[in-house]
Amino acid sequence: MNDGGFMAMSPLNSDIIFCTGNVYNSAYFVGVSHSSDGGGTWEHDTIDLGSRGWAVAFDGVDSNRVYVGGDSAYSHPCLLISTDLGTTWTMSREGLSGPVNVLLTVPGVANLVYAGTNVGLFVSTDAGATWEVTSVPGPVRAIVCDPADENSIYVGTSGNGVYASTDAGVNCWEMNDGLACNKVLSLALRPGVEHTIYAGTEGGSVFKTTVAAAGVGASPIAERRSPISISPNPCRGLATISFSSSLLSPHSSLSIYDAAGRQVRSIEVHTPSLSLGTADLAPGAYFLRLECGRQTHTERLTVLE
Repeated sequence: MNDGGFMAMSPLNSDIIFCTGNVYNSAYFVGVSHSSDGGGTWEHDTIDLGSRGWAVAFDGVDSNRVYVGGDSAYSHPCLLISTDLGTTWTMSREGLSGPVNVLLTVPGVANLVYAGTNVGLFVSTDAGATWEVTSVPGPVRAIVCDPADENSIYVGTSGNGVYASTDAGVNCWEMNDGLACNKVLSLALRPGVEHTIYAGTEGGSVFKTTVAAAGVGASPIAERRSPISISPNPCRGLATISFSSSLLSPHSSLSIYDAAGRQVRSIEVHTPSLSLGTADLAPGAYFLRLECGRQTHTERLTVLE
């Protein structure tokens, strides 16, 4: 491989290791290698798709099922799935947007895959066949999961800091108190009665915080509420957006993004509520991002026909 070298070990069999990267020979190809004897010997292959590989993960219940994520033509998603440990591959990216930077599966949990892209966080509940965008914005660089609850996740982004969610990304909250650098490139979780979350940042050292584990008392993450309220949601034609007045500043603004990460509207916010007309928006998922000073908050809106 010319570059790359992203590796994963099967959570069910530590002898099985998979590696992906990039091979360049007048064009980019995905390079893949795997070992079934703990790294003693390796088998190598090149996938001739004009794509690059940036992430790799094993399925949570089947070591023969491997996911490789990357980009196709630099800006489009690449998601490859093998059910025979790399002998054959199938492209599956329905619903995905943006290059795939990181993949996460959960040991013991079937069919669940998280994908972090330059657009945001996506989730698949059918083993990568189809994808749904979540409320976590991109670019996503790191994902970790509560080992006791596959829906409780922590997501590191390059530019927006760390987000947490207790419902697989449907709703999310910022976890940036004390985080001096919001370009988060890696996350690690040390489980316990109180989980310790470590965030590695770009030029800003390593930071840590603690949160209650799933099922152990009330999590400070779960108790938090978004400062953006949308009613009705889903909506048809008109929605009322309400904001926490304590957060608003003279330069607060609300940006609306579609599921592909394209900004479709920008609104200056001067009052605690406003009416949002949606008749000109195509049906689907949108993300409302409130910027007030150095703080940002994101909420998901579903527009109906």
